[in-house]
Amino acid sequence: MKQMMLTLLVLLVIMTLTGCTTGSSKMSESPVACALVDPGSSNMAEVRSDRMLIWKASLNIQVWSVSNAVNESITFVERKGGFVEKKSDGGEASASLTVRAPAKSFRETLSGIESVGTVTYRNIEGEDVTEDFIDVEARLKNKLVLRDRLKQLLEKATEVKDILSIETELNRVQADIDSMQGRIKSLKGQVEYATVTLEFARKPILGPLGYLFKGLWWGVEKLFVIRE
Repeated sequence: MKQMMLTLLVLLVIMTLTGCTTGSSKMSESPVACALVDPGSSNMAEVRSDRMLIWKASLNIQVWSVSNAVNESITFVERKGGFVEKKSDGGEASASLTVRAPAKSFRETLSGIESVGTVTYRNIEGEDVTEDFIDVEARLKNKLVLRDRLKQLLEKATEVKDILSIETELNRVQADIDSMQGRIKSLKGQVEYATVTLEFARKPILGPLGYLFKGLWWGVEKLFVIRE
């Protein structure tokens, strides 16, 4: 009788893993016991009432000295609590820099970097990942509860086929948990630290003819447009 009850419990867990299709529309991995936590419940919304934004910026800057501009930018970012993620040096002609700056000082960091030269391109964007974060947290909680139940069943199992079946599901659930925890860690890191991509280029030094044609072009332009 006990063996029959254990087998039924194992079948119930497996049916739960394969049969649950309700809940969040973002559930791309194998469905779990969706009834355990509703991702859209008011309780989850109360936990994360603030919005989680991922800020990114791209700047192209012309400078007189590329190496000095890079060093000044790095110093400013580090002073604000940020760090360099990637650096590519093209000598004094150009350089690329990717830095991470605390979100709380994002705007101030941009202003400091822009002061090292002339900005020729600027793009700033923010992505709201609040719903994604809440969704992953809810599904993670379901998976953790399900993992505990599977462990309890594994302790009671005596038949080899039951043990193998439970261990297979347990390994899959643990893989999902690891993936979700990694996703949450990644989202937190991106929210806490904005990403700024910088492209530095040396300003061109015009010769006599260059200044002449530049002046002529300025004069011709003013014939058509005085002020926009």
